[in-house]
Amino acid sequence: MLKYYIISFALLSLVFSGCGSKSPEPLDEEKLDLEYVKQIEEEERKQEEKAAELLAQEAALNATEAEAAAETAAENAKETAAEAAVQEKLLAQPELQTPETNQAGAFNFNAIKEAVFEILTIPADKSQEIQAEKPVEVIAELEQEDSSPRFMPTSRLALVSALKLVSCKNVPAKMEDAHQRLLKTKDLKIADRSLRDEINDRLMPVVHFDFDQIKIKPDYQKLLRQQSSCVMKALEARGDMIVQIEGHADERGSDEYNLALGHRRANAIANSIMAYLSDSTLVRILSYGEEFPLDRNSGKNAWDKNRRVEFTLLLKP
Repeated sequence: MLKYYIISFALLSLVFSGCGSKSPEPLDEEKLDLEYVKQIEEEERKQEEKAAELLAQEAALNATEAEAAAETAAENAKETAAEAAVQEKLLAQPELQTPETNQAGAFNFNAIKEAVFEILTIPADKSQEIQAEKPVEVIAELEQEDSSPRFMPTSRLALVSALKLVSCKNVPAKMEDAHQRLLKTKDLKIADRSLRDEINDRLMPVVHFDFDQIKIKPDYQKLLRQQSSCVMKALEARGDMIVQIEGHADERGSDEYNLALGHRRANAIANSIMAYLSDSTLVRILSYGEEFPLDRNSGKNAWDKNRRVEFTLLLKP
C-alpha cells in the first residue's frame, strides 16, 4: 500500500512540475525569425555584389582584348598597305634577270634599282597598273636604310622576302616595336600564330622550299646570313624575347607527313642560324604542317608560296 502512495506522489509531482514550465514567448520567436531573415538577405546581397564585380572585370578584360586586337590590326594594315601592291606585281611578273654579282656576292645597287623599278612599273594590264611613285618609295627606303651593298635575289619569292627586310641599323628599333606589341597582349590568352605580324618578316626572311625538300636555296642562304648576323645578336643582347622558327608544307601529303616535313624544314633553318646565336634556349622549333597556308588556292603558285619557314618573335617565358 505504501508503495502505491509513493508512486502516486511521484506522478503528481511530475504533473505539477510540467504545468509550471513556461514555453517560449511568441515575441521572442518572432524576433529570432526576423534576425535569421536579415542574415539571409545580407548574404544574398554580398553574393550579388561579388557577381556584379566579376561581371565588370570580365567586361573590362573583353574590352581590353578587343582594343588590343583592333590596334594591332590597324597597325598591320597600315604597314602592309604600301607593300601589298608591290608584292602582287612581283609575283605576277616572270623571273627577274639581274646583273652578275661581284666577288663579294652583292649586286650593284644602282643596277638592281633600275631592274626592280622596271619590273614594278610594267603593268600586266590597265586594271592592274601601278603608279611609279610606289616603287620609287620602296627603292628610296632601301637606299636610306643602308648605304652598303645589300644582296638582292634573282627568284621572285626570295626577292619579295628581301625587299621587306630592314638593314642592321634599324633592327633594334623594329625589335622594340615587336616587344611593345607583345607586352600589350601579354595577359591575354592568344595563340602564338595570332601574335605574328609583319614586323617579323622585316627582321628575318620568309624562306621557301622546293617540293618535298628541306635544302635551303642559295638565295635564302645569303639572306639568312645577312640578317642573322645582326638580328640574332640583338636578340641575345635583349634577353627578353625568343625566336620561334615555324615550318610549313603545302596541302599535298598526309597531315602526319606534312607535320614532320615542316619540322625538318624548321630544324634546317635553325641549324643555319645557330652560328650567330650562342644561347640555344632563345630558339624554339615548331611545325604547322599544312594548317596555315599563305595562299589558300590549289595550284603550283600557291604551293610554291606555302612551302616555307617563318620567324616569329615571342616574349621569353
